[in-house]
Amino acid sequence: MTNSFKQIVSEHMGPPVNIEAIVRSLGLELDKKATLDDEISGQLERLEGRKFKISANKDHHYFRQRFTIAHELGHFMLHADLIGEGVDDNKAYRSGPDGRFYNQAIGDREEAEANRFAARILIPKPKVMEVAAINTDVATLAKQFQVSPAAMEIRLKSLGFQTENGKISQTPI
Repeated sequence: MTNSFKQIVSEHMGPPVNIEAIVRSLGLELDKKATLDDEISGQLERLEGRKFKISANKDHHYFRQRFTIAHELGHFMLHADLIGEGVDDNKAYRSGPDGRFYNQAIGDREEAEANRFAARILIPKPKVMEVAAINTDVATLAKQFQVSPAAMEIRLKSLGFQTENGKISQTPI
């Protein structure tokens, strides 16, 4: 691979961030139309050799699929030594017995890390700082970044923004 991860991400910054192009640029297969158990949001599976495939549940909302793809990419980038044959994540982004890959090596800490990774890649701080201001509507920002309003609200708070009644009420100092 000639490009570093940071270079690849910078080429697809958006908003919205082109998470699919990032995944494919890293050489991973991507299946956005996966038939998965309704309780499973996505999975990362090891294919032959060093190949991996990220799958997102075809029945889930597009914005949720984007977060799932970014979450599974987080596992690939951060937890390669724990993946084994694969990991699947339920709607709460926890590996459980409902899917093909109940991976007990991936615990709450790794799931939280993958969630933070997903939020940081889909909602990059520099882009948020460019567009967010007092009275900016959180739902409008969420649409711009193609994430759920809940994911946007969590990311805004992690960056030091305060929200009230669905709008930004205070920006970071």
